[in-house]
Amino acid sequence: MSKPGQDVSKPSASASCCEASLSFDGTSDPFSLHYIKAKKGKRSKASGDYDLQDHYATSPTTKKIALSFPVSVLEGMAGPGGTSHTIHPTFAAQEQEDEDEMEAWDEEEDMAVPTSQFSDRLCTNYIPSLPEISEIHQYVSLVDSKLAQYDAQIARLSAVLQDLAAKRTQLQDTRTAHRAFASPFRRLPPEILQVIFAWCLPPTRNCVMHASEAPVLLGRVCSEWRRIALATPELWASLHVVPPNVSYTNPAASKSRFRRKRELMEMWLARSGACALSVSMVWFAGDSDEEAALCGMLLEVLAPLCARWKVLDFQVPLKMFKPFTGLRAADVPLLEGLTLMDNRTPSDLDIVDRWPESLNFAENAQRLRTFVLTFFSGGMRLPALPWPQLTTLYLESNIAFFFADAREMLATLALCASLVSCTLKFPLSHTAALPAYEPLDPDTTVVLPRLEALCVDGDQHLANTFHMSNTLASICAPRLRTLDVLGRAGRPESVAVPEPFAALRTLLRKSGSPPLEKLNLESMTVVPEEFVACLRMVPTLKELVVQNWTARVFATPVASAEEDERETELADVAENKILLALTVSSSKGEQQARQASTPEVSDIKADGDGEEAGTRDGTTPASEQEDASPLCPNLQRIDFTMCDASQRLLCDFVASRWENPPPGVARLQAVKSNFMALEEDAVKARMERFMVEGLQVSLTYQMPVTDDYSPSPWTGLEGAPGP
Repeated sequence: MSKPGQDVSKPSASASCCEASLSFDGTSDPFSLHYIKAKKGKRSKASGDYDLQDHYATSPTTKKIALSFPVSVLEGMAGPGGTSHTIHPTFAAQEQEDEDEMEAWDEEEDMAVPTSQFSDRLCTNYIPSLPEISEIHQYVSLVDSKLAQYDAQIARLSAVLQDLAAKRTQLQDTRTAHRAFASPFRRLPPEILQVIFAWCLPPTRNCVMHASEAPVLLGRVCSEWRRIALATPELWASLHVVPPNVSYTNPAASKSRFRRKRELMEMWLARSGACALSVSMVWFAGDSDEEAALCGMLLEVLAPLCARWKVLDFQVPLKMFKPFTGLRAADVPLLEGLTLMDNRTPSDLDIVDRWPESLNFAENAQRLRTFVLTFFSGGMRLPALPWPQLTTLYLESNIAFFFADAREMLATLALCASLVSCTLKFPLSHTAALPAYEPLDPDTTVVLPRLEALCVDGDQHLANTFHMSNTLASICAPRLRTLDVLGRAGRPESVAVPEPFAALRTLLRKSGSPPLEKLNLESMTVVPEEFVACLRMVPTLKELVVQNWTARVFATPVASAEEDERETELADVAENKILLALTVSSSKGEQQARQASTPEVSDIKADGDGEEAGTRDGTTPASEQEDASPLCPNLQRIDFTMCDASQRLLCDFVASRWENPPPGVARLQAVKSNFMALEEDAVKARMERFMVEGLQVSLTYQMPVTDDYSPSPWTGLEGAPGP
């Protein structure tokens, strides 16, 4: 750098090689820096004053100098008398970099494409002349060259970005590795890791033999984790077994695969120590003697561990359990849950089998709480289970059932004083040799004081002893919270059978209006009067599901006039009457007007002595007479699937419980519906507004078949275009 007072008015040789120069003028503000940037053979493109305190950022060169030198140094570089001096040649390299930046900016300016003289005639019907076409081609060539320049610049920048991304990824990996190296997880005691590992297990099912899930996955992380996982018996106390495929053409290969599976099971369960076991198994092969022998190879691993059985879940033909023969209840002291599904091929449909001797350990098991039995063919007589201590009972059969008739079934249920969940899925066969339907004595009552969930599934049109009406009308469940009544569509039988709604209302009455929170009705012929009466008895209801799977083949004509639409909506459509009854309003006049068009409980006519309509003396209970209060004030979720309801009435119902529900009425949270009609624009707009405000809305529309279907013009032609 030049000494103060030295004449440096002429640039040095190295400085003269710099295409850009800086000059300092002492006559101006000492905090200002004058600069001139010039290229060889080109006039100066920019000049100006940049204040070092406020405006230095506007010039890249000035910015870098200002950041590197204090103001006093820059002042000292100015010559006496305010003469201009060229910057020291040591800054030539920096100036060369800035010059390259300037050239890049100049290139961008040079790449600008001039405006076409034909811009105002584009996208018109104007036909250019031959000279104009020549000019157009020249202009297009110019545009092509500019596009090539852009492409080259994009490729150059893309390469730079790729290089930067690769460097960043490498640096990020280094950072991640170092952070992991210093992670506090490395210093956790093994006992804490064991607890964490236990929380990694599937919460609702047994563990599988696969490296993508715990506990096998935990052993793949590192040797320390593998050591801890193998030393934690709780991780290996549950197992789901999927047998290998059975080769019918190569039995030797099947035996080899099953032996390998057996070894894996033995190794897995050996790690479980003394923990109680939860084991599940599924079998998709047949039930021949050869296949039973292969299945027995796996079940033989479990038999010696029977003292530690806690939960067993087998989807296996019941004849496969020969390795368990001889086990008694005393041999399974920890058994709490037994789930059996006989998925054999239905051959002997009408045979009622005895309880297999190989499963006698279930009889009077000391701690048995859950019993689930699904039998797809024939019938099965149940063993002497510890009925008073059962909390979960699930019985399903398609052909016959597990009892001689409904009376025997109800007598067995009466023993289940601790039952919390009960599912009864009755036979669906129309040809099964079952006793005929016979109404039970109205005084028949099975009290289940702890029952909270009840599911009755069957064909309500089959006139046999297990008709769901006999079950519903005989149960008293004062703590019932969830009720599912699942029927079947259609009426194939000519024998008249009662509708289940009267029996449902009897159940609610006998239970003393239980604290029901969810009601699910599927494929039931909804009688509005009976249904509203049932809803009136459960003011605690929070979720209502009404699903009708009877699909309509042809579309219902849509009324054009508003009065015709109103008449159609208020016709004998059960869903509309239910929606009107559920729609609440703060106006007393609106409420009275709505009640005039909705079914009243008092309109329900009883058969016989009036027992089904109200109390024993035929009168309507007081709780059912007070219709002025809102119906289901705690309702929060509703699902109408495959319904014939009016879309407008559904919107009115939603608005009444969403926009400004009256005091004492809960705000709606979710609405789901499936219509057999076209979507209405007004309904769509209202529902979209509700969704924006936070309501969960799910509306789907099924397109029914219409008579005015127009065939495609390409019908009958080969190679026709697709839709």
